[in-house]
Amino acid sequence: MNRREFLKGCASFAAVAAVRGFGLTSLVFDSQLPRPARALSPQSPNQPPPNNRDLLVLVFVRGGIDGLNLVVPFNTSDKDRRQYYNVLRPTLNIPPPNSSHTRKAIDLDGRFGLHPDAARGAPGVNVPNGHASDTGGLYELYRRGDLAIVDATGSFDVTGSHFDTELYVDMGGKSNLGSGGWLSRYLDAIGEPNDALAVAPQWNPAPSLFSPFGRSSLVVPDSDEFGPQWRTQAWMNDATRAALVQAQRNLLQPMYQRGNTFIEAVGQSAFQAYDELANVFATSYAPSANYVTSGSHVPDYGHFARSLQIVAQIAKASLSNPLRVAAIDVGGGYDTHDNQGTLDWNGNNRYPRLITNLSNNLKAFCDDMNADPQWRGRYVIIVLSEFGRVLYQNDSAGTDHGSGNVMLVIGSGGGYGTPNINAGIYGDWPGLSHLGFNDGLQITTDYRRVIADVLTARMGVSTAQINNVVFPGFNFSTGLGIAVPK
Repeated sequence: MNRREFLKGCASFAAVAAVRGFGLTSLVFDSQLPRPARALSPQSPNQPPPNNRDLLVLVFVRGGIDGLNLVVPFNTSDKDRRQYYNVLRPTLNIPPPNSSHTRKAIDLDGRFGLHPDAARGAPGVNVPNGHASDTGGLYELYRRGDLAIVDATGSFDVTGSHFDTELYVDMGGKSNLGSGGWLSRYLDAIGEPNDALAVAPQWNPAPSLFSPFGRSSLVVPDSDEFGPQWRTQAWMNDATRAALVQAQRNLLQPMYQRGNTFIEAVGQSAFQAYDELANVFATSYAPSANYVTSGSHVPDYGHFARSLQIVAQIAKASLSNPLRVAAIDVGGGYDTHDNQGTLDWNGNNRYPRLITNLSNNLKAFCDDMNADPQWRGRYVIIVLSEFGRVLYQNDSAGTDHGSGNVMLVIGSGGGYGTPNINAGIYGDWPGLSHLGFNDGLQITTDYRRVIADVLTARMGVSTAQINNVVFPGFNFSTGLGIAVPK
């Protein structure tokens, strides 16, 4: 087997490139990769993505968040509340907004209420363990017109397994396992170059960005540790570290300057991407909002907050290859089979911490990005989880794997008169008397329809491209009216 045949055989192999030492840990190798395409001139500072598209940020809450206690059905029907929600969750239910409890759900539309820790800092909301990031959370985003909630949504490929269902969601359906992740196919559909900047600000590659067709994505674990992966910063002075980086570069860079083949193209592209991001991270970043990065409010050691800050820092930098998409995995314990918790910060505060971490940091990211007027109305965040929890609590004061759940679509212009989404609550509510897969909430809206709504209205993707490229085999016709067409 010659070298060319070997590379063809590795076409879909996502690997650590020889330049991994420079922090580029998710380069996709493919023999058909053309020479890197670049913008003719650098974008101006703080310039949103080219071609009048919004920046797309995917937030995947791994583990199956309990959506029924995040968005509480307190007045969907008397049967829902009294015969099902309260009875099936005797110690896990969230008190309704019209109750006498100090801590209770916050009314959204007279039918659904928001968990109070998703509204920390909003007027009239009881907030134990106050934090500087308590500025209204998801409730404030909803109030100002930047949050759409889709209920009873999910993947019809749900199996009850985290691993299977997460993979099917990342790939855009279980029939698409051989064609990579749906985010990479979105970039294919709109004709972005193979080295268009797509980032996973975490330690692991994002499966939704995997590509068997030569598209590259970058893993950026930590802006402070961007560079050699042997974690030298803690024990090596700056001068020695810089010399080591340069020595490594002197060894590697000539290897990718010998011709115009695929390998050379990938190497050159990687070094250029590294140089641009290294310059960005060499400058300290002062967020324009308070994130939740440490302390008793954080269940994930601050990973989610730092990931969002990395996205904001890259997005607002002056790059010749501007950021198009970012994919963030959120962890910290959302798989709440036992001791889930409800509202109590003095005892079992597991669920309140999870919701605070998610809600406050999403609000902080929006405020951080909106501090730059050029970004208002120019980014969209999609928040999803692989499945919800069952309707009833188990004997361990937790909830097991269910099916239907909530999705969040967060826009960015409602507070400034240029909304890019229509805030509200969407989806066909099935009621709690109709159990779905595994006794979870019945799924009435395919999660791909929500994503397609955003892609067609804000990213210039056609209906045909949704059905043939982004989500092959999905029969999409119209969205839910969430995203405001450009």
